[in-house]
Formats: sequence, structure tokens, C-alpha cells
Amino acid sequence: MKTGALKIALMYTLAGILWITLSDRLLLLLQKHVDLGFVLLLSSIKGIGYVLVTGVLLYQLIRLYTRQLAKSEHQYRSYFEDNPIPMWIISRQTMVFSAVNEAAVVRLGYPRDEFLRMSLLDILPKEKINPMISAFREVTTGINELGAWPHIYRDGTVVFVQLSVQVPNAGPEQILVIARELP
Repeated sequence: MKTGALKIALMYTLAGILWITLSDRLLLLLQKHVDLGFVLLLSSIKGIGYVLVTGVLLYQLIRLYTRQLAKSEHQYRSYFEDNPIPMWIISRQTMVFSAVNEAAVVRLGYPRDEFLRMSLLDILPKEKINPMISAFREVTTGINELGAWPHIYRDGTVVFVQLSVQVPNAGPEQILVIARELP
């Protein structure tokens, strides 16, 4: 996002410098042949014209950049949502689900809206809650393998899954959890 904003700002700056330089030279040439009041009127018109033209240009550039950003976000979101391995994004502090992919919904059997009202602790046997809290306290930036953990599916089935946790470099409040079912 920073590079898109920088590109737009640089284009705006370059357009402004070129407009001011070239239009002022043209007005200086006209000053010799027309009335000063007319030159001042033209100067005002060129200023208003610059604001209007660059406003439309900025609008188009921002719109184009926003579309590209949305397309990129959709692409990366599909890597999560369409992944065949159950995955979810949770709060590192509360372990509450903030997003679950379709594989998690189908495999574990909880409807998405129910999933999003639960925490990771809700799908663990009671005796595994404290060990899971301890395990999450120790995760560090990057990928963490937490080992095999039992999960309770909606139908009551208990299945062991290999948990991998990814803690991003920036903003480790939300983390990605991948749950690969063990044979």
C-alpha cells in the first residue's frame, strides 16, 4: 500500500511542477501581447484547471489502485478460504476465532457463525485447556509446531490434529492456526 501511495504522490508532484513551470512561461509570453488583467484572469483559470484536472487524475489513480488492492486481497483470501486443510485465525490472547476457512467448517462440523462465537479452547477436551494456554504463551514470531492435540468435532468425535501456528512479524494479535488431521 505504501508504494501505491508513493507513486500517486510522485505523479501528482511531477504533474504540478510541469504544469506550473510550463503554464507560467506561456503566461509570461502572453504578457507582452495582452492586457495584464487578462493575464491575471488566465492565471486564475490555469490554477483552477490544474486543481480540476489533477483532482480527476488523482481520483482515477486511487480508484485503479483500490481495484488492484481488492483483487490482490481476494487472491490471498482465497489461499486461506479455499485451502483443503482446516485453518483459522484466532486472537493470541483470547483464542477466539475471528475467521475459519471452509475446510474447517466442513471437517469439524460447526457452522461458520457458531465457530465465530467460539474459541479454540471450546473444541478441546477440558484436560487440554491449560496445556493449550501454556503452549500459546510460548509461541514466537514465525511458524511454531505445537504437536498433536485432540479436537472435539461438533458430532462429539475426538480427533487428533497436528497444530501449526504462524505468528506474523507485525501485529501478532491475530495468528493463523493450521490443523492437519492425524491418521
